[in-house]
This record gives sequence, structure tokens and C-alpha cells, in this order.
Amino acid sequence: MTERQKAALWWDNHINEYINDLSGYVAFPSIAEEGKDGLPFGRPCLDMLHYMKALMEKYGMKSEIISNVFASGTLKGEKETIAVACHGDVVPVDGKWDKDPFILYQKEDHLVGRGTTDNKGAGIAVLYAIRYLIESGYKFSHSINLLIGSAEEIGMRDVNIAFPNGNNALLTLVPDSGFPVAYGEKSSLKAEITIEKTNSKILKLFGGSGVGVIDEATAILTDTEGLKPNVDININGNKVTAVGKARHSATPDEGVCALRKLLCYLDENNLLDSNLKKVISSFVDFHGSGLNIAYQDKEEGPLTLVITKCETLNNIFVFTLNSRFPSSVDVKTIIESIRNTFTNINVISTSQGFKTQMNGTLQKLNNIANSVYGSSREPYVMAGGTYARAFKPAIAYGMGSPTGNAKPPFPQGEGRAHQRNESVQISRMKNGFIIYIEALKLLDKELQ
Repeated sequence: MTERQKAALWWDNHINEYINDLSGYVAFPSIAEEGKDGLPFGRPCLDMLHYMKALMEKYGMKSEIISNVFASGTLKGEKETIAVACHGDVVPVDGKWDKDPFILYQKEDHLVGRGTTDNKGAGIAVLYAIRYLIESGYKFSHSINLLIGSAEEIGMRDVNIAFPNGNNALLTLVPDSGFPVAYGEKSSLKAEITIEKTNSKILKLFGGSGVGVIDEATAILTDTEGLKPNVDININGNKVTAVGKARHSATPDEGVCALRKLLCYLDENNLLDSNLKKVISSFVDFHGSGLNIAYQDKEEGPLTLVITKCETLNNIFVFTLNSRFPSSVDVKTIIESIRNTFTNINVISTSQGFKTQMNGTLQKLNNIANSVYGSSREPYVMAGGTYARAFKPAIAYGMGSPTGNAKPPFPQGEGRAHQRNESVQISRMKNGFIIYIEALKLLDKELQ
């Protein structure tokens, strides 16, 4: 029996334990809210960290809570540290789920619950890889550090609190992407545009949570008399609702923006003023074509621009925007292009993209992932933002499949990261577990 076969058999023999540990992890509604409960990111996030601290101790790591924002588990070696950074905070729950989003359950080959894909399932799988190596008698020459953060989804402010001078690791792996090696990440922009409400018949517009393509948007009108029937629109009293398909704002192409569908319907019924009409014409796709900022980079791919939230505050419509773009694009160009159409723009945050220099060791990590999956994908620059941009040097490394994740057992627009009925495929976690066993052994051998 090969080492890889032994690891696979160990996983199969411990799958019920994995599910049980992940169930406990998912049970925490760890939605980071800065300053809530008198804590950095709220009581649920801190309780989640203590759960992971205890689990790391249970499986042989010395663990601690750092500044109430990170759980840290360490295996002490003679050489410098190799780190793995995961996050236990999750995006808010929106839309109608089939079951309670914080009670894990299995559907076919998927485990369902908020955070299973992003990023709790991977965190437990990495811990099990370390547990396997401990139980099989492997002795690390380097120190191994598993980190669980609590505010990745809201800007990674937990990193500066816990590690103002960096985590001092030789390399940090971040299992919050797709395999194989993501050696860089695009730049990003988060902003708001505001439009004064001038049509007295539209009382409110709202939809989305600020994290991805809006999959349900609603307008509250003074009345709905005379509105044209439309199979894509639901009218209930004075509420008019459109349904789309959610996708992560970093990879939005398979999504359908419910807000755009709703605005187009309202326009057909002559309810939009010129300012709201601009929203329709400016966001015709997810790539900025309507604002003349569409751009494609050979290495980093296309610019994306997504409306992730709409709300109505004091007679003002507020639209939250999220853009991911190649590092060759100047963020000022994007901001000015938006400002040319929408005068009132508030920049919430910007983040510069990065690239980690590829070398022989990182190429071997790439080869390990391809070997397990039988794929041949090259290292790449990803659109999403992960802890890899906060811990340097770092790469994002799994645990998504390089050959395309299996379709979740839910309708299109559900079952993936940030979506309702979020789920993770068990076999994908098994592959990630095997890859991390081999990756940690490789790094322990090759890093100096």
C-alpha cells in the first residue's frame, strides 16, 4: 500500500469524526461584526476560536488564542515556521435555506451549512492532515503553525491586530482557493454610489448582503396597480421581487443580478428616473462594459465589477460595488470612470494585488495537487482575496478542485461559497487532506 493509499484509508476510517468536528464548527454563527459584544469581532467569533483551540489541543497541537482574534495551534520544531492560515468567520445568511444554516447535514456527497466551503471545511481538513502526520509518527524539523482567523470576510483586520509585524513564517499556505498554486491575487475595490430618490412611487429598494451577485431584490411601491405581468417577477401586495442567481463577486459570470432584473422591470413600467436608468445602462454585465472600463489581462484575466448590495436610507438609494482587477490597472482609473457617471461615490476600501515569486518548491506543490486530481493546471493568479495577501510570503493553495467542483445538489445559484445552502463535497475535502499531507512533508524537507 502506498503512502497516499494509507492516507486515503485513514480518512475513510475517520470520516465520521471529521463530520462531527465540522458540525461543531459550523454551529457557531461566526459572522464578524467589529466591536460587537465589546469584543473585536463579536462573541460568536470568539467562541468559534475557542472551539478550534480545543480541537487543535485534542489532536496534539499546543494552542492559544491571540488577541481574541486568532486561534493558533503549533507543533514545535527545531527550524523556522511553516504556517497554514484559515478563517472561521462566515458571510451573513440571506435568502431561504432548506434547513437551519448552522446545523450541518449531509446531502448526497455534500455537507451543507454556512461556512462549509468558505472556509470551515478546509480548516478541519488541514487539522486532520496534521493529526494524521502526528499519529503516523512523522517528526517535523520545522515548526508547524495552524492559524484560524475571525475577520477575513470583512477586510482581514484581525491580521493587523494579532500580527502587526507579520507571522514570521517561511511560507504560509492558505486553503481558500482552487488547487493548484495561486501565486497571486488581483487588486480590489469596494465602493458605494448613492442616488437621490426622486420617484415618490418607489418607497424602497433593497437586496443583497454585500458579498456577491444579488440573488433577490425587492422594491416596495406605494401601489402595484397597472403593473405588467412578468414570469420573472413576483408581486405580493406592494412588494415587487425579482430572483437571480448568486455567485461570488470574484467569479460572477454564472450569476444573474436580481437587482438589474428588477430595475429593468420597473423601467418597463415607467417607474425609473434618469438616475436609476443609469444603473441599468452602466451595469450591463459584470465586467464594467457599461462604464467603459472593461479590461482583459493575459495573466490575471478580466476586470470584474459587481453590485453586491442595494439599500434605501433616508430617501437615498445606496449601491455597494465590488471590483477585482489586474494589477496593471490603476484603481484611480476605475474610480474616475464610475464618478463620470455617478457623481456621488464613496470609496470604502482598496487593496493592491500581489504575486509571489514562483520557484521549484512551489512548482512541486503545484504538481502534488495535479497528481492527486489527475489534472495539468498551471499556477495562476486568482480573482478572490484571501489571507495570502496578508501573510507574506504566502500562496493560496486549495481546497477547490482544479478540474471544476462537482455541481452541488441544489438549483443553479445555490450550494457554493457565499450562496444559500452552502455546501462542500466530501471527496474534495478528502483530496485536500491528502494534498496537504504531502505538501507539508515537502515543505518540511525543502524549506531552509
